[in-house]
Amino acid sequence: MKRFLLSPLGKMLLASLVLMNVPLFLACFKIMDVMEKTFLEEKAGKLTGYARLLAARLDSGGYRALLQRDGAEHAPREEQILVLNRELTGITDEAATAGEGLGVGFYSLELDAIITYGPSSLFGETVGRSIAPDHPGRGVMRSAEAETTFGLMVRGEIMNAMVPLIREGQVIGYVWANETAADVRARVADALRVAVVIMLVFSCAAFVPALLLSRRAVQDVAHIVDGIRSLHDDLNIRLPEAAGELGEVSRSINAMAEALQKADAQHRALAAAEAANAAQRSFLARMSHEIRTPMNGVLGMTRLAIQSGPPPAQLEYLKKIQASAGILLGIINDILDFSKIEAGKLEIDRHIFRPREMAENIRELILPRVREKNLRLDIMTADSVPEFVKGDDLRISQVLLNLLGNASKFTAEGGISLYMEADPGAEGYLRLHCTVSDTGIGMSAEEQESLFQPFVQADASTSRKFGGTGLGLSISKALVELMGGTIHVSSAPGKGSRFSFFVELESVEPGSVSLAQGEKPWDNLHCDGRCFLLVEDNAVNREIAVAVLDGFGAETDTADNGEEGLKAFLGKDYDIIFMDVLMPVMDGLEATQRIRASGKADALTVPVIAMTANAMREDREESRKAGMNGHIAKPLDVDELKKTVYEMLYVRSSTT
Repeated sequence: MKRFLLSPLGKMLLASLVLMNVPLFLACFKIMDVMEKTFLEEKAGKLTGYARLLAARLDSGGYRALLQRDGAEHAPREEQILVLNRELTGITDEAATAGEGLGVGFYSLELDAIITYGPSSLFGETVGRSIAPDHPGRGVMRSAEAETTFGLMVRGEIMNAMVPLIREGQVIGYVWANETAADVRARVADALRVAVVIMLVFSCAAFVPALLLSRRAVQDVAHIVDGIRSLHDDLNIRLPEAAGELGEVSRSINAMAEALQKADAQHRALAAAEAANAAQRSFLARMSHEIRTPMNGVLGMTRLAIQSGPPPAQLEYLKKIQASAGILLGIINDILDFSKIEAGKLEIDRHIFRPREMAENIRELILPRVREKNLRLDIMTADSVPEFVKGDDLRISQVLLNLLGNASKFTAEGGISLYMEADPGAEGYLRLHCTVSDTGIGMSAEEQESLFQPFVQADASTSRKFGGTGLGLSISKALVELMGGTIHVSSAPGKGSRFSFFVELESVEPGSVSLAQGEKPWDNLHCDGRCFLLVEDNAVNREIAVAVLDGFGAETDTADNGEEGLKAFLGKDYDIIFMDVLMPVMDGLEATQRIRASGKADALTVPVIAMTANAMREDREESRKAGMNGHIAKPLDVDELKKTVYEMLYVRSSTT
């Protein structure tokens, strides 16, 4: 054998075999390099898809909405972390089951802490920890761009996909999905072992069969390499089937392309949904502004005309105009409230109030409708209702006024009633039960089934005969549920209806609240000697606002746009500046920013109040960011305006 190998023929055969296997060696290394990159790209795409889906499962209001819902918005950092962990651990533990060795979690930028890390049974001890200053996650939060890293960590070689959490245009943290990359190395090693076996078989075979087989293998590898390059541009492309073990490689790459296609489709669907939400918000904002501006003129001028003491006949006409405009404003508010509920952005306030005083205010508001139809009105409060509670009396009143308004609308004779009682709830809480009954037309069981659905009334003829959008009960149901309660109805045709609901309110210890709380000290507001600046481009709205402010006893200067308002401020000191937002030449936001940056002695202390038809939550946030101290929506509510002026002149000045 030795002689044969050293002979010219043996040397030629060895040289031929070596030369034959050079392409195979090169192909093996090419396969290993391409497959490793492909498998890593596959894993990165899969993990990024997991992270994006995880980010989409967080409440649209972000961490702040979860804390508000649990009453922990102002709790210490450690307690907020525990609350968020409790709310989100189930999501991350569920997501972690999507793959073996998968780790997923949430991070909060504000709290600078890991909120969850699932599966919690393995990584739960990391909750509450901060990440290092040079951690890639900080770069993701700064850039607001998704990133995938690959490197050596505690668990070995890790592929980590990180996606920023963005809510209301602000980065509030990031989510991640990571997985060990050992399977990538193993798969590459397996393929390499197969290639080495093939090489040895080829080396031991005859020259011609080896040459033919190697040519086929190289062709298959070339197809795989070309296919992978094509996948970079078009995920619809699929690699042709190859023979033997390389066939498994091509099938794996095709499976990866399908997975990437699905992840890309999910991402595009999510982006489309976000774009649709943005378009809806933009439409609602425009609608609100375009309708509220003339509504402010109608209601404001009507109120001024009524105050001027017109003859009885004209007074009756003016009151009917005022009532009709009020109904239209209620419809606008219903639509905006419904859009906020749909987007998960409607907030519930918590402050101390008197339930009995709330009931009396409701009586005064609903009484004109009841008297107009000669109906009886009974409002009763049980002894179990405490003097003070803590909750959102405005939203409770909204529900009650809607139910009482419906009761009076659908009742031709007899009467309507409201009964309130309370019983203890969880520790520190109580339940306020409210029942609204009427002797009206009633409803069948079938009509009651869809009663709380949006845009639904008992039947098609109801809206024609009685009016309304069909949103009131849907909004009432959502408000009650946001306040921890439920609502239901019992009714029968011709026998009236009975709506009952309860809400969870915080208890207030007897004696812990002064008798002055809950009263309105601004009712007797006097602004004698005070000077206000009103910046408003609409002449009608300017006339209305000046008349109201003059009624407070103040002197009011006016400006037609933000630029004129800035000049007026620089030339004179004012106690309060009322600023419209949308104006020609210079809008109110820019004017406020320039006032704050002017360097004048009172530039940072003068109260600036937005007085605008832009009534969305985003509009209020824009006003705050521009440096404004408050936001009053048009049409003007005189009581709200009084309260704001009182707070700016007396409450705010005493605390600064």
